[in-house]
Amino acid sequence: MIILSLIGLVSCDQEPKETRERVIGYMGRARQNPYLAAKRYLQAGGHEVASMSGVLKFSDDEGLVFTPASSIRSVGDTDRVMDWVDEGGHLVVFLQRGEDYWYDLGEVSDHDPELWAEDGEELSGGVELMLQWLDLEVVEEWEEGDKWDRKESQYASGEVLPNVDECIVSLGGEEKFTLLLGGHLRIQTMDGEYFNDWKDQGEQHRFYSREYGYGRVTLLTDARAFRNPYLGMADHAKMLDYLAIGGGAVVFSLGEVPGFLTLLKEHGWMGLWGILALLVVWLWKNMPRFGPILDVEEGHSRNYAQQVMHAGKFFWRSKREDVLLLSLQDAVRSRSGHMQQEAVHSTDLYEKLAQSSGIDYEMVEDAMTRREARDAATMVKTTRTLQLLLQSI
Repeated sequence: MIILSLIGLVSCDQEPKETRERVIGYMGRARQNPYLAAKRYLQAGGHEVASMSGVLKFSDDEGLVFTPASSIRSVGDTDRVMDWVDEGGHLVVFLQRGEDYWYDLGEVSDHDPELWAEDGEELSGGVELMLQWLDLEVVEEWEEGDKWDRKESQYASGEVLPNVDECIVSLGGEEKFTLLLGGHLRIQTMDGEYFNDWKDQGEQHRFYSREYGYGRVTLLTDARAFRNPYLGMADHAKMLDYLAIGGGAVVFSLGEVPGFLTLLKEHGWMGLWGILALLVVWLWKNMPRFGPILDVEEGHSRNYAQQVMHAGKFFWRSKREDVLLLSLQDAVRSRSGHMQQEAVHSTDLYEKLAQSSGIDYEMVEDAMTRREARDAATMVKTTRTLQLLLQSI
């Protein structure tokens, strides 16, 4: 009874537990594809929708393509894209925050335009050329955004979209949509606005759409409006419906797949520099070095011993120890009178040499047949054996 009472007192003294909810963001397919909600929404409306990474196809059966600006990198990409638009395609380009690696939810969510500018590249030559063909240009317009805490539950759970402006997009008639768009980039015209342009209010725009040939190119400064957590906000879903009424398949590009060298440059540059340093050290250690040019001594005589020593050092550094070994082996054969071809590997010769020198037959055979010695100890042992054989003849 006393023991039970003590357990009850200990249980009463414990502090009550507090449960905290932590939003970590999407998992699975929704984490891999930030436009999964938009894809399923359009599929429910009867549209053919696909998501893909890497180089876009721009085939004839595609009518609407959403892509980050980073996927249009070269002049060749621009030629291919604009030919497709000219034939009736509709291209929607996200200038920022369109790739699949950005986090939309959780404490690590990325909603800071300064971070977008630091992480993202400048507009490529392909995008710049496309803007020239459309008589548009992109300018930077920094302004103080919302003060937000990445750990704030409303931002982490996707209930509120921070650092945005409420943009009223007019499509020429009575059709108007409210979009939440952010970023520090703005779009402005170089030749004035046309009647059939779609745009938001103001002289510098976050949303601008212009016809090109039989098709249309639409530019948005921020891709979050069509990403998973924010499609249900404002008129984002209605705008998505309106963009897709032209017919044809709808494609969402998740961004360009970086190449191996690009990945090394971005994520493995420390290891790359380490490998380069090791390569330089290896080359410095293994490349043949002939040393400084020595002054020619006066007179006609030369020190034969020094010449032999220098020649031996040269052959050893050049890993041509076979030259040194063959010269000694030939000297043994010559002095023993066995220079014929059939006597080069004669067992009779090895037995006679073993008897005259008192060295084991295996050591004699090894010394007379060896062609390489990768370490100094083996080289010294072999040459010593050959010298003893010469002395015993």
